[in-house]
Amino acid sequence: MTDLTMEPAMALALSANFGSVARWREQFAAMVDQAHGTGWALLKFQPAHGTLHNGCADAPGVAPDGAVPLLALDLQTQAAAGEALIHGIDWAPVYQRYQTAVHAASEPFAATQDDVGTALVFDVRRAGVYAQAPSMIPRAHWCDPATVDQWSAELPKGRDIVVYCVYGHEVGRATAMRLRAAGLQARYLQGGIDGWLAAGRAVVPKPTPGEAT
Repeated sequence: MTDLTMEPAMALALSANFGSVARWREQFAAMVDQAHGTGWALLKFQPAHGTLHNGCADAPGVAPDGAVPLLALDLQTQAAAGEALIHGIDWAPVYQRYQTAVHAASEPFAATQDDVGTALVFDVRRAGVYAQAPSMIPRAHWCDPATVDQWSAELPKGRDIVVYCVYGHEVGRATAMRLRAAGLQARYLQGGIDGWLAAGRAVVPKPTPGEAT
């Protein structure tokens, strides 16, 4: 499996943290090449901030900064250059480790449906998913989770914020963690909009393109 066929949520995570999958690939390949065949090349998750980082380590199991390794390549046993190594990555287990790490780190930041209340509500479904959806939670504004570092700077500190994705899995959770790392009072909606609909809660039609939400 190559990076072109990874799970959309994994591609989103790389884009949100590195700017795009291509930019992650370039940085990771350069790091591998600069390591000159020693140690391990890591893609790691930092639980304190909900972020992904590249790095090197002497062993695969524990990152030096306490992060959770998602991908570890033993450079001592690899003859291929960085780009060739990347095209041989099996992304399925990487994505599974990412899901597990995000869920474990984000559990304290869950919001119930009743917690939505007067909070600022943001729909952070992936762009393609949002484009196909007919409705959204009342008062919600859609923001692209892939560019969270850009729009988070415009949000007010001191206000309760609830973000939701489809099911309340890693997209909404990771976005909430990124917002919290920026000093915002953000939580993710348990069950996402799917759980909201299953509970019979009201939704509203999405705004037409160009219409303010």
